[in-house]
Amino acid sequence: MKITKNLNTYEIEDLYPSCQTDASIRLPISMSHGGLLGVDAALAQLVISWARAQEQSVLRLFANAESAPEQIAQLGRTAAGLAALIMCSRIETETHESIEKRAALTLIRPLIEAMYDGDLRNTSSERGARPKTINLYSINFAKMEFIKPFYFGERDPQIQSHASFSSLLEMSSALMYPKHDKNTLHRGGLPALGSVLAELIANADQHSVTDVHGVKYKKGLRGCSVKASRIKRHDVHLQSDKEPQFALFVIRNMLKGDDYLDFLEISVIDSGPGLARRWLSAREGAPIEDLGELPLAEELKATLDCFKKHVTTKDSVTSGMGLHNAVQALNKLKAYVRLRTGRLCLYQTFQGQDHVVEFNPKNWSGDRELAAAEGTVFTICIPVK
Repeated sequence: MKITKNLNTYEIEDLYPSCQTDASIRLPISMSHGGLLGVDAALAQLVISWARAQEQSVLRLFANAESAPEQIAQLGRTAAGLAALIMCSRIETETHESIEKRAALTLIRPLIEAMYDGDLRNTSSERGARPKTINLYSINFAKMEFIKPFYFGERDPQIQSHASFSSLLEMSSALMYPKHDKNTLHRGGLPALGSVLAELIANADQHSVTDVHGVKYKKGLRGCSVKASRIKRHDVHLQSDKEPQFALFVIRNMLKGDDYLDFLEISVIDSGPGLARRWLSAREGAPIEDLGELPLAEELKATLDCFKKHVTTKDSVTSGMGLHNAVQALNKLKAYVRLRTGRLCLYQTFQGQDHVVEFNPKNWSGDRELAAAEGTVFTICIPVK
């Protein structure tokens, strides 16, 4: 399976059948998005799904043995590249020379250390004064699995406070944006966005690390990419046919006379079993191995149940609030959100209503049936005005 750098989210969905048939994958070290939302995250989820579908998955580089180390280091700084390096079985050059996986992972150790220490600038794939993307991921069974931006306590790691996640986003925005835009973001609700990120990371920590049998995945990751994105006015039509609500969201937030909209894009990615499989397995007390025998309507109901207040498989009176609270914060931010999990891709534009709101998304793919994806991806868009 060969991934070209100009693929969009719709074309990435077209590749899911190849996950079952192609044992190898080739990834570019960057993607050209044209303003499209969530391309990097969508590609990372495709890679996770591919790796889980193949017993012997091969990451094939666009490089010979001499230039392979440089390309591996660059790949590790993208969400999809990191997922491929962590989850593949083998790594080969373009001439089919084998590269020891341990040696390859040693090449990205500086990146892993930067993520662990919260050295945000050095988690980015871009060089220069202002990074465009900051990546923070926890890797199953890694010595530095419980990265400091997400966890505290070495012996018994716990998720950081909402305030800590707000500070993390403030530091990220300070690196990515000029002072004026950073201050605008702060007034527009960075603290609330920190609350959303805290809830989503906590949810990934609780529900994505183990399979439906409760066994920790030998290969897996969870975390987020924070990205400074821009869409030009003349590119909005690229969205209007297949994702009209996002196009409308962009137009509504684009100031009169401006040729583009800057927005903060946050994608939370995990390699778990997905929302519906996790929820139904816990509720029924029996693992749901395959979504194929489950009616799509039942999968949708199970997914939406995850966002309801106090709907939980735990006994605590405070359980079940995580995703519900995230929805309330997203409403405050007037965010556009896309969720890809299982056979579902859902979206919602929040309006900033004064009352408690429900997660009441629409189907992103229209009448098209999507293949089942591994893991869960939330992509959130916040305008920078």
